[in-house]
This record gives sequence, structure tokens and C-alpha cells, in this order.
Amino acid sequence: MGTLLLRRIAVWPAVLVLVAFPASAQENGGGGMEPEGGGSAISGLVEISGFVDASYTYNSTDDANSFGLDQVEIDLSRNLGDIGSLRADLEWVNDGEGGFTLDAEQGFVTLDLGLGLGEGNYPTLTFGKFNAPIGFELLDAPDMYQYSHSLVFDWGLPTNLTGAMLSMDLGGGIDVVVHLTNGWDQNVDTNTNKMIGGRLGYSHDNMGGIGFSAMRGDHEEPISNSDVVLVSNLTVYDIDLTLTPTPRLIIGGEYNNGKRELEFDKELNWNGYMVMAHYRLTDLMGLTGRYDYFNTYTTATLRSGRAKVLSQTHQALTIAPTFALTDGLGFLMELRRDFSSFERIRGSGEREGEESMVNFAFEMTYSF
Repeated sequence: MGTLLLRRIAVWPAVLVLVAFPASAQENGGGGMEPEGGGSAISGLVEISGFVDASYTYNSTDDANSFGLDQVEIDLSRNLGDIGSLRADLEWVNDGEGGFTLDAEQGFVTLDLGLGLGEGNYPTLTFGKFNAPIGFELLDAPDMYQYSHSLVFDWGLPTNLTGAMLSMDLGGGIDVVVHLTNGWDQNVDTNTNKMIGGRLGYSHDNMGGIGFSAMRGDHEEPISNSDVVLVSNLTVYDIDLTLTPTPRLIIGGEYNNGKRELEFDKELNWNGYMVMAHYRLTDLMGLTGRYDYFNTYTTATLRSGRAKVLSQTHQALTIAPTFALTDGLGFLMELRRDFSSFERIRGSGEREGEESMVNFAFEMTYSF
């Protein structure tokens, strides 16, 4: 209850800043001072958008199925003219127990470091909490080509970062991002060493692009049912690729490699990749296929030397037909099979195992 209360309190200052921002600032930004037709003053100050996401899911492991409202998101943005902008994304997410958790997915100020001095290519500073600029897949349902995220997205990458980020278009299709933040998906941390990272990207007209990303730094993780916080060092490298050989076809790929330094001379290492393709069959219908691979292995320093003590391989196959009904309204169906194998070494013995799971989902999303 205490954590949820703190989350709720943290959300509303961002809303108040956006709504109560003086009208004179909008006047300086070149926008109209008052909405026409006697509309709400809020609509004259901020731009409001968002989406509603609902689904039906089935899981073969426990033969469970359920309807659910997965997420409701309201996005507020405020244009500051030549100086920059403000943004806050507020989300109500299904907590899996019949309730909802209110949180701020994003909340940040973006400043053009040219500060309105005139034409030129200036860096942009983003300060606050923002979606992590790493990887191929995006976070929210309206931006996805299927219901579920890939294994790389779920296990090999952060979702959101809190800190400062500099980005700049270098010309010729090249852009660069550098950021200094807290640990993965941590709005607050108390360790000394922050995470540093960045991305170098290249895009070629309408043919697609490629990006190289890296992150390294300390990450805090509380131990369940304890006041102890485990601090470990994380390192991740990621390559994302997007190809659009035809206007109807999108091909995506990603390779991810990482390491987490644990206590007692242990390391958790991983590497994975995903390949997906989405083809727009008609203006109303498309088809997505995706293959995921993700391998994790833990190593430890034993008396006999460095040894692998646990290895686990995960794979997933996904197919998803998509349908666009009207502007902003669409639905999709997803059939996904996950299968994994593991090998555990204990002394001189070994143990192997395999697991398999099938999931089906029907999802409907409306964006406004």
C-alpha cells in the first residue's frame, strides 16, 4: 500500500505542471492563447492523446483463460516553442489480481540547447523519466505488431530510464544518443555509480536503419521479504536492425549480449536474438511472424577454476494476424509457443530438463 501511494503522489505534480503552465508561455511558443468555442482551458494548454488496450488470453500450462483490461494510458504534452517541450505519460496497468496500478510511464522536459538562437543543428537535452532508447521493439500496444514482446525485450533490456539524455542528428542519416541514468527501470537509486550508455544509429531514406547500443553501470534490486538491497554491475550490448524493402513489408532483427556481476564471484551472462517480419496484405489486414532465442548461463569461481553452474535456453515462435478497423481502432490475434531447456551442474553430476507452453491472445486497442 505504501509503495502504491507514493507512486500516485509522484504522478500528479507532472499533471499540474502541464495543466497550470502560464498561457504567456504558449503565446511565446506561437500557439493560440485560448481555445475556440469556449472549450476547456486544459485543451488550449496541452495536447492530450492515449489509448485503451483490452484482451482475452489463454495459457496451456494451467488451462487458464481470462478477459481483461490490460492498460489505459493518457499522454499529455506541452509545446514550449523553440525552447522545447514537456511530456507526461500516465498509465493504469492491470496488476494481474483484478486491480490496477497507477504509474507515470514517462515524465520529462526536452530542451533544444540552441534555446531559440536561430537556425542550426543543436543537441537536445531530455531530463526526467523516458523510454529507454535501446532495442528494436517499442513498449506500448499501439506501436506493436503482435500482443507479446520478444524474449530479448523482456529479459535483456531496460524498459524505462530516469536521468539525463543528450541526442543529436549528425546529418547523413546518422544520429547519436548519450545518457546518464539510474539502474534499469528505477526511478530512484542510492548507489554512487550511475549507468552510462548510448546509441549510434544510421538510417537510409526509406530502406530502414541500424543501431548500436551499449549500457554499463550499477543496478539495485531489493531482496524479497527483506530490507536488503543487492547492488550489481550490469553491462549490455545491443544491435537493432530495421529493413523496409517494400512499403508493405517490415523486417526487424536484434542481437543482445549482457552480463550481470553477482556476489560470491558469480556472473549471470546472456545472449539472445529475435527476427520478425510484418507484411501488410491489404489496407485492413497484416500478418506478423517472429522467432526468439535467449540463452542465460551462470558462472562461478570454484576451487577447480571458472565453471558454468547453470545454463538455460529459451525459444519462442509467434504468429499474429492484425486488423485495422478504423482510424485508431484495431485488433489482432496471437498464437505463441515457448519452449525451454536447462542444464544444471552439481558436483560431478548433471541434470537436464525441458518445458513447453502455448499461449493465445485476442487484443483490441483504440488510440486517440
